[in-house]
Amino acid sequence: MKLTSSFLVPAGHDRVFAHFLDPDSMRVAVPGCAELVRSDDTHYRGRLVNEIAHVRFSAGFSAEIVELREPEQVRALLKGEDHRLGSSIKIDATLAVEPDGPDSAKVGYSLDVAIWGKIGRLGESIVRRRSQEVEREFVAAFAEICAAGPPGPGNPGLQRVLDRRGQGAAVDEPAVSARVPWWRRLLTRLFGKRR
Repeated sequence: MKLTSSFLVPAGHDRVFAHFLDPDSMRVAVPGCAELVRSDDTHYRGRLVNEIAHVRFSAGFSAEIVELREPEQVRALLKGEDHRLGSSIKIDATLAVEPDGPDSAKVGYSLDVAIWGKIGRLGESIVRRRSQEVEREFVAAFAEICAAGPPGPGNPGLQRVLDRRGQGAAVDEPAVSARVPWWRRLLTRLFGKRR
């Protein structure tokens, strides 16, 4: 399945490109990204949790930057698998950033998505519809983060996006571990973290 689109971000293209490479910015901006860690300059790993047609997909993934032309284009290969569902996903993603005025950038992306297993059997139209919802959420969050300042845990846009989603955990705290029982994660989400 091929997905392509473009959107405007109210920040200079250098800053926008830097946010694409920043694990904090991407973890908060991508809906359902529960964890994202940079292993080295070209490798990331994380966990993506999302729901498609009432099927919960929770996949550990790895991402490798296979081409980088700063500050214009990045191409990455992402691979993930949800062992419980017997589903896997592979995404070949290309992101391009170009200036669109002094404090504005145009982002264009192309995703070549392959999904196997239970999620893949849901059908392209269902997956495409969910992808459009995720894109809208991502664009709004990413634009807010970029407009708030440079990448890093001190960016105030990160916390605003988390607060709006009801995930009040601080940005510099580690993501919730899979070892924490589901009921404790639910209580934390409902009532917040005790200080």
